[in-house]
Amino acid sequence: MNEVYLNGAFVPAEEAVVSVFDQGFLYGDGIFESFRSVGDRLYQFPQHYQRLCQSAEALNYPLNLSREQLEEVLLELRQRNGLNDAYYRITITRGRGEIGFRRDLGDSLTCLVIGREFQGFDPAHYQQGISLHVARTRRNAPESISPKIKSISNLNSLLGKLEAKAAGVFEVVMLNNRDHICEGASSNIFWTRDQWVFTPDVSTGLLEGVTRATIMRLCEEKLNLRVVTGEFRLQDLKFSDEVFITSTSLEVMPVVRVDGFTIKQGLVGPIAHHLRQELHRDMGKQA
Repeated sequence: MNEVYLNGAFVPAEEAVVSVFDQGFLYGDGIFESFRSVGDRLYQFPQHYQRLCQSAEALNYPLNLSREQLEEVLLELRQRNGLNDAYYRITITRGRGEIGFRRDLGDSLTCLVIGREFQGFDPAHYQQGISLHVARTRRNAPESISPKIKSISNLNSLLGKLEAKAAGVFEVVMLNNRDHICEGASSNIFWTRDQWVFTPDVSTGLLEGVTRATIMRLCEEKLNLRVVTGEFRLQDLKFSDEVFITSTSLEVMPVVRVDGFTIKQGLVGPIAHHLRQELHRDMGKQA
């Protein structure tokens, strides 16, 4: 029976209970981080903890677990559940409260940590590439909801995922309110041209993925490719040599079709393949 960490205790997952008055359940008043470990190495956990603190500060959450304390929780959860290569999710909400926005915004946070064995995607996706659909749903304007908050209130991305399912594709490309490419529903997007790699700038309203930053670093350090960020339109994808999307779970996923147009004859290019190899090396996995 797997265990989870809930409010200071390790409990069987089937017995873990959160109040129906939890503000995360009632209002989406919560934040989260998801990341991986390879063996007992919590890959890039300092960066994820920093972003968790950033989200908590934006919502006035008194985050009482230090990085070292949370690391101990994660490693204990790994041992209790017999995990090897693990996928973790930390969820924090404002906790139990009352109905209505005139309530007192207290500090009795709910903290839930889940760990499970990482389940990757079908290897055929990496060998043959995937298709994307351009979503009708636009990314939230950064002036409306700050993309620096990784919130559990993620209806915008869910609508994108529903569009992907309806279109029968793996993921969507989401534009912002100025028709610039922003990101996927749960991924960041890159494309290449000659020896240049392009990706939308944070000014478009995207979430600055930790994996996104790693891929940008690996492009320049390991593959000698220059990364350019900016505001781009869909037509920029049509003239690319390769397109790929990234996230903690996807790693580096090659894209061969975006709606009605095919990228470079529909063949997976070498850069996405080499970047995934370098990412595995960076994680401490065998490439």
